[in-house]
Amino acid sequence: MNLLVIDSSTKSLVLGLQAGSELIDRTSEAFNAHSKEILPAISRLIGDAGIEQDQLDAIVFGQGPGSFTGLRIAVGVVQGLGYGLNVPVVPVSSMACLAQSMLDYGEPSRVFVALTARLEEIYYGSYQFEDGVVAACGPEGVMDVGLLPALEKGAWIGVGDAWALREKIEASLGVDLLEVSDQITPQVCDLVTLGLHGLKQGKSVSALDARPVYLREEVATKPVKK
Repeated sequence: MNLLVIDSSTKSLVLGLQAGSELIDRTSEAFNAHSKEILPAISRLIGDAGIEQDQLDAIVFGQGPGSFTGLRIAVGVVQGLGYGLNVPVVPVSSMACLAQSMLDYGEPSRVFVALTARLEEIYYGSYQFEDGVVAACGPEGVMDVGLLPALEKGAWIGVGDAWALREKIEASLGVDLLEVSDQITPQVCDLVTLGLHGLKQGKSVSALDARPVYLREEVATKPVKK
């Protein structure tokens, strides 16, 4: 299977291709979301893999949460490519990808993701491994660290960039994280893993139905207390 993966939820452009048994990673740390970098980078990647665009079987994309501009541009590219090539696209959570990266981090098998939103608000998600693939323990969200839903008691590890607030996060969650990683960039290999799993689970969508997830919108629509 030839699987193109892309995620621009952070300042990096995470781009890769699973071409048969070969995994090519062309992640760029200096990605400018306002530039025209994505399409040329994809063309070079596909060419270097020795295949043609019409040999792609599916496209996997990180749907966020993350950079508004980066997500919007990447999803636009995914819609255009997927529609033009008539291939399915598979949305995966960018936070789930971070959790997936902790698979070889050691026990336990449960991961809490915390990413800085603004002030003392964080994007958050909780996950557990099932047969080597993360599954969400509950809905992802964005919330003040003092209002986070409690986690099930037990051993957890954390990943993300919000650990300056670790003490408040742990107090709100009701658990002490065993250790944390400050990784915030999804990895190509994890996008591939979750993308293939999504395909098997029938979670692909038509290209024109590809959408980013901002999470912030859900908060913005809530009525303000007076």
